[in-house]
Amino acid sequence: MTALPSRPLALLLAGLLPSLGAACGAPTAEDRGTDGAGGPGAGAQGGGAGTTTGASGGAAGASGAGGQGGAGGTSCHAAPQPADGPRKVIVSHPYDAGGKPAGVLELLELSASGKLSQTGVLFEMGRSTLGEIAFTPDGQIGLLAQEDGSLGVFRVDGASVEVVHAAFSGSFYAEAVTMGPDGGVAYVIDPNWPENGGGLYRVRIGCDGTLVDDGLVVAAKNPAALRWLGALAGRALLAGRDVLGSPAGTEAHLLELGPEPVLVGSAEAFGDDEAILSALALTANRQHALLGDNNAFSGLPNRVAVLAVQPASLEPRQVLSPIEDPIAILCSPFDDAALVVSGFGDAVIELGYDPAHQSTSFALVGEPAYQGGAPQLPGAAVLIDRGQLRGLVLVAELSGVRRLVFEPGTGIKDLGLFDLGEGLENVVGVIGVQP
Repeated sequence: MTALPSRPLALLLAGLLPSLGAACGAPTAEDRGTDGAGGPGAGAQGGGAGTTTGASGGAAGASGAGGQGGAGGTSCHAAPQPADGPRKVIVSHPYDAGGKPAGVLELLELSASGKLSQTGVLFEMGRSTLGEIAFTPDGQIGLLAQEDGSLGVFRVDGASVEVVHAAFSGSFYAEAVTMGPDGGVAYVIDPNWPENGGGLYRVRIGCDGTLVDDGLVVAAKNPAALRWLGALAGRALLAGRDVLGSPAGTEAHLLELGPEPVLVGSAEAFGDDEAILSALALTANRQHALLGDNNAFSGLPNRVAVLAVQPASLEPRQVLSPIEDPIAILCSPFDDAALVVSGFGDAVIELGYDPAHQSTSFALVGEPAYQGGAPQLPGAAVLIDRGQLRGLVLVAELSGVRRLVFEPGTGIKDLGLFDLGEGLENVVGVIGVQP
């Protein structure tokens, strides 16, 4: 059985188009490269990407040089860009002016003071309708899941963008992608059942942004999201089912993603088997996780589960309900609030957070005071968690990007919509911001 896309944008817009219009195989040994100091050699294949363990890329082939190896276990994309300078924001536009599918992306500028502006730079890859763009820590390379299950890969070079892979087709059907901590690898979510390839896949990222598919890392049933547990190297939280022999009914899993992945602990977040997993977030202190359910057919209200994250276990603590269609969740870097994007609810919902309350750490607060009107079909959301813009949130909406900010001690403030203009060609799908 193949999983259906969680929220195809075409379905969301079906009733709005008239009014808006008016206004894969696994890589071979040669592909993967060899460990060692790096450097060219003979071989039929082009060089592979370097690895995060200091391994070099593959030997030079007939049409390319060997990839650059990592330096002492660090990838060439690990060094972050300055925390307080301007950032680039990328959004996709999945429709053309006539309402037909399109694969256009736009480069926006986010100033050091948090203001958005258009640069006029457009580029094309595959079509992408919903989700987040994963950037390497240096902000140079961006990866996104596309509608056909491929990965789009681009490089940001100052004020311009170079397409590296318009459609990288691996051994997976990509629905989401999460960057590894040092930018040397990324992990791809395939949302299918295990017998149809569902699970977590790894791709290695070369210094030039080219990818090498390492194949399946962890099989899973309908996985939805992966989040890293900060300083715990290799420790991650995966939302999904049937993970490495996990108990029946569990939806959240602690993993060690080393050479041989290990299941550390699992938990049943909602207490039933009705949830369709939609979003996952970790608090900045890594003490709690939030997991969304947006099943529209269960007869139960949509909800968000809260789990306590322990070194070797997950413990269910709360279920917050009703929260309609929690399509994205972000936690404040100041550990006092969380933000839930309600897609079909046309809303942003604030949750209060007090980690000192062990059993009831989160509470429903409600919607912030909107500037210029409520959101329209909000979707993916991204957070800046360092520098003077720490706490700034960007949310993709029907015709632009909404800016909100976590303010320490006072919750969430809406800064209003940055409108990209009328017309179907300005509808926003995926979004990403340089870290």
